[in-house]
Amino acid sequence: MKELIVGVTSGIALYKVVDLVSSLKDKFNITVIMTEHATKLINQKVFEKASGNKVATKLFRKGFDYKKYLKLMEIKHISLADKADLILIAPTTANTIAKLANGIADDLLTTTVLATKADVILCPSMNVNMWDNKLTQSNLKKLKQTNFHIIEPEYGKLACGYKGKGRLANIKSIEEYTLNLAKEQNSLKNKSILITAGATSEEIDPVRIITNRSSGKMGIAIADEAHRRGAKVTLIRANTTVDPSYSYKDIQVRSAADMFKAVKNSIKSDIMIHTAAVSDFTINKKTKKLSSKNNINLELTPTTKILEKVKKLNPSIFLIGFKAEYRQTKTNLIKKSREKIKLAKADLIVANDISKKGAGFSTDNNEVYIISKNTEEFLPLQSKTDIAKKILEKCAQ
Repeated sequence: MKELIVGVTSGIALYKVVDLVSSLKDKFNITVIMTEHATKLINQKVFEKASGNKVATKLFRKGFDYKKYLKLMEIKHISLADKADLILIAPTTANTIAKLANGIADDLLTTTVLATKADVILCPSMNVNMWDNKLTQSNLKKLKQTNFHIIEPEYGKLACGYKGKGRLANIKSIEEYTLNLAKEQNSLKNKSILITAGATSEEIDPVRIITNRSSGKMGIAIADEAHRRGAKVTLIRANTTVDPSYSYKDIQVRSAADMFKAVKNSIKSDIMIHTAAVSDFTINKKTKKLSSKNNINLELTPTTKILEKVKKLNPSIFLIGFKAEYRQTKTNLIKKSREKIKLAKADLIVANDISKKGAGFSTDNNEVYIISKNTEEFLPLQSKTDIAKKILEKCAQ
């Protein structure tokens, strides 16, 4: 049974969350964390009865002694953060939103959230003016960009007497969202996924290299999302500007040959997603640094096309490749991608035109086509994290 932590803050709608906890009790093992102010509004025993577990409220036990605490080797917020599969905060006050958006951890709930790798769902509830405040909206935007899940409040009459947006979302909607997210976390369970990312490089001499442009953001976004969905992930990456957010097998390589060797060693995976910008050419490395005073002619030799070798090594693997083009029409982009599908016997190609403003190399966003032999799906400009989710949904079908 999955571990769900329900954070209860001091919004007046917290009494509704008792029914939510009772309803989710059969689907999750629930630990409720209440903020100090929340305990002033409702007795914690109400949530203990609803969840079937003791409610957590404080960072430190009564009569705290650091020597005894260290001997116990159980730091409350860390143990809660580690065991959580999901964290749901309902209601989420403007104050809690502000603290989380700015990394402030001054109670058990915020320290637990800051320490966790689990998905976090926030259910804001507040006065309409507090909701509309530019600071609140700025904080929410920051949290969305950090992959927090936000279930926005509803419009209606508020407890403070105002009318507007700020009511806690419908409890059934929150329950459904939580259950769907938990289901999504299992969508790739027992699947092994091999992902390549980043830009390989080829040495010209001991100082200089030739390479392709790539930040590795797309590949690492896919690897992180695959891990979150329960897959056994192997990431093979060359040069990247970002690192994985989770702990999984992370093999770092430099050249195209190094990457191909690592791929062959991990080829018995169920799925492979090849996002890496592999160097198209290599050269015979010079043993000494070349002089920059004279013209130099470099003889380039094509490297192995890794994507075209994969199905020969493992015919049953589900193979997704990436194809970057420059200033191509939609028709040509799809045509070239289908040629690549045929050549590599790939199942899908994710194609994009890197000339598009705000998309492609080094950005956090992209717009792509997901192309099969007979279909194409256009994903307009969106975060690479969202694109990763769409790609992995294809793997789970």
